[in-house]
Formats: sequence, C-alpha cells, structure tokens
Amino acid sequence: MQMNLTALSVSLLFLTGAASAQDKIPAAELEAIQAIAQDQFDRHSLNSMIYQVRIDGDAVLTQALGQAMTGVPATTDGHFRNGAVGLAYVASLALRLAEEGVIDLDEPIARWLPNLAGSEHATVRMLANMTAGYPDHVANEDGFVDPFLADPFANWSPQDLIEVSLSTPRMFVPGSNWDYSHSGYVILGQVLEAATDQPLADLIAHYILEPLDLTATVSFDTAQIPAPVIHGFTAERGVWEDSTFWNPSWTLPSGAIQVSTISNVARSFDAIVGHDGFLKPESREQMITPYLIGFGAPLAGCPNCHALTADFSYGLGVMLQGDWVFQTPLFGGMHPLSAPCPTNAPMWGGSRLQLPRPIARSRSMIGLPRYPIGRMKPPD
Repeated sequence: MQMNLTALSVSLLFLTGAASAQDKIPAAELEAIQAIAQDQFDRHSLNSMIYQVRIDGDAVLTQALGQAMTGVPATTDGHFRNGAVGLAYVASLALRLAEEGVIDLDEPIARWLPNLAGSEHATVRMLANMTAGYPDHVANEDGFVDPFLADPFANWSPQDLIEVSLSTPRMFVPGSNWDYSHSGYVILGQVLEAATDQPLADLIAHYILEPLDLTATVSFDTAQIPAPVIHGFTAERGVWEDSTFWNPSWTLPSGAIQVSTISNVARSFDAIVGHDGFLKPESREQMITPYLIGFGAPLAGCPNCHALTADFSYGLGVMLQGDWVFQTPLFGGMHPLSAPCPTNAPMWGGSRLQLPRPIARSRSMIGLPRYPIGRMKPPD
C-alpha cells in the first residue's frame, strides 16, 4: 500500500571539530547511512528520496533514490518545495534586522501593524517562537481545510489567511502558551515588510539567499517549480494524485514560499544554525537554545497547545530535540527535512547513528487526517 508521503528530501549536518570531514567518517559509516536511507525508502514505499550528509561544512554523501516522476530518475539537483525551512529563513531575517537595530524582537507589533487585533500585546519574538496566540488558519475546518481540499490550486493572499486566523477565537493571551501557527509567521512576514518598507522576497534574497550563494533557491508564491522537478503524490483528498503543482500560497508568508535543492537546504542550515558567523553568537543562541522547555500546556480547543520538553521544543523558526535543530515541513506529498547537530558531541558510535525522531520515526509524520500535508504536528 502506498503512503501519502512520496518525496522525501533529507539533509543531515554534523559539526565534529577541526579535522577534515573525510577523516571523521569512515567508509563503513557512509555505507551504514546508505543502508538506513535505502531501508526507509523501501519501508515507506517512497517514490523518491534525496539526501545529503555534511560534516564541518563539507558534503560527504549526496544521493538520489527512486523516480522524480514515472519513468524519470530522481537526481540530486532536483527542485522541490522547501516548505517550513523558509520559517528558519524568516526568523534569521528578523534576527539580522534586530542586529542592525531596524526592529526590536520584544517590541509589540502594533508599532508596524496598529490595526491588527491583539497587536498591542504580541511581539516579534512571540510570532517567531509560536507563542503569540494567533490561531492557525490551517486548523480552521470551515475557513481553510474544506476550501483547500475542494480546490488545492486556489490562491490565498496573506490577508485571506490572516482573516481566517482572526475568525477563530483566540484561546490564550500572547506569551502565555505555545501553539504551532502558520498564521503567526504570515503576520511576521507582514511586520518585517512594514518595518523595512521592502517586499519579504527581496529581504530574504538580500539577507539570506545572496550572502549564502543559494542560487538554486527561488521564491515563488505560485505553483511554479523550475526543472528538474521532484514530483509529490498524495491520497489526502481520497484519490491518489500528483500534487506537485498544488498552490503553496497558504503555507508561509508571501515571499518566503520557495523551491530549492538538497544542497542549498543543507548548506543554508549549516551556515545559519550550525555555527556562528552568519548570525552573531547572541542571535544564533536565541534561535537554537531551548529556552521554552517546560513552557506551555494542553488547552481545550487548541489542538497543538502543549508543554514543550527536551523531546520537542521550539526556538526561533526551528524545532529542537536534544542537540538536533531541525525543520520538517510537509506539503502535497513532499517532506523536506534539514537537521543540523551544532555541537562537538561524538555523533558516530559503532554502527549506531542517533537521529531526531522525525527522521527515525518518519511514519508518524505521514498520516495527517483532515489536514493538508503542510500542517506540521509536533511528535507525539
């Protein structure tokens, strides 16, 4: 039986010390990783899998398995939607703007969006760490889920998405609980545009894509994907279909909706969260430190409200589990994933490689009944 998840793109990044990457991973370990990848590919009946392993900034293994579409082999330069990887770019952008004094992460967003409900209490940081309390439009059955399933090619403007969010009763005051919210990041995109008087796509290009030389990463608010394309397939609407060109406009802030390649995704995460340099040390610390462990609680009417723990916490635009910093978006049969481990802790022990649960338990990330694939649910 085919699973809903049909295209998986994975990047794993390790920081191990001063020696060369090749010296840090013997051939037997590379073979072990390839065996893990092949096992996951076979076990989940994936159409395609593309993955890259990087150590100390060097790619030591890049491989494509399966087919990009029927009869067309997947290749390592294949383009796919990077989904919520873009959230890390938006959070990084906010941190860069804060470094320059353009914004204050702890200032109420009413300064830039005075007419938005609740803006006098929500801050930039709350939007970035999912504590602002704006209900997720993706969880709204009548306002979003049913219309999306009826027409996945429809376009959604940021204003459309914010209106759906605001039509849902707010369950907690800003800063008092945690709830995964696509809408919060749509609002954050609006804040950054208002603060700079520039389109978000231009800001991300200037602050993220160009400095990191991410030439294969492009912002499209439409369903456009440059060739070669890794196709996604899903049965979430009750029939097995090619979902590659479903409209992604509902997924992220306008301007942060992107297509990319495995090398661009891996290299960008390596630079942003793997080590200091792209961000100042204090900015990177804010992004990847699990300050919210112990914060949050289950709340009736809020499906994703819960306490954050060492097993699953959230920084600024990234998920946290132990030493791992990662993003695991799901959209239209595609599941990109990037997971740097920015520590000096030994990662290799015999033939055992410790992976974050969204990699090791990818089956749990597949079935999301009644919600589009793009809805990200924390691990159980």
